[in-house]
Amino acid sequence: KGIRQTDFLPIVMIKDPITWMASMCRHSYEARWRHYPQHCPNLVPNKYDKGPKGQTPTQKTMKVKVKFATQHIGKEPIPDKKNRTFVEYDSLVELWNVWYGDWYDVVEFPRLMVRFEDLMFHAEDTVTQVCECGGGTMRSWFRYVEDSAKGQYGPHAGSAGFLASLVTYGNSTLRMEGILTDEKDVAYARQHLDTDLMDIFGYAPI
Repeated sequence: KGIRQTDFLPIVMIKDPITWMASMCRHSYEARWRHYPQHCPNLVPNKYDKGPKGQTPTQKTMKVKVKFATQHIGKEPIPDKKNRTFVEYDSLVELWNVWYGDWYDVVEFPRLMVRFEDLMFHAEDTVTQVCECGGGTMRSWFRYVEDSAKGQYGPHAGSAGFLASLVTYGNSTLRMEGILTDEKDVAYARQHLDTDLMDIFGYAPI
């Protein structure tokens, strides 16, 4: 309260949608959807996506709800009984498209979008450019954190450290390994991912 929101410089980190979906399966944060280890990312329901009473899924996609706010303000979506505002998406793919697409389209105020992969492989150079863009000055030393910067507790339990992440994200042949293992999920992603946005940020098509 009392702080001008336009005085901030939002910095949005974008990630390859394939590996982003895999990360969401491990740590879903405020996104809520039914998913199981046997099938995640799950864009199109299959035999593993049964409901709490064992019913076979009938919907065409696995819809995702995301909690964005704790109070209802103005024309925001109507909150639920506990006054939590949720927005529904047709799938994880639509969430990636809309979330990053909306940030890319922002023209009302300055914002930065930084690729996760650039922070991973060109950390010092990327952070230096971000710092200078915000009017700051980098210190003379730069230190890499080898353990998970997120910690190993709560929602971040099991997060990969720096070296493990280098191995995972540095090998393009591992990009799809263990991710989108169902052919229907692959077909859905190919058809619905925002290929223009992927091309802008240098992400290869599926």
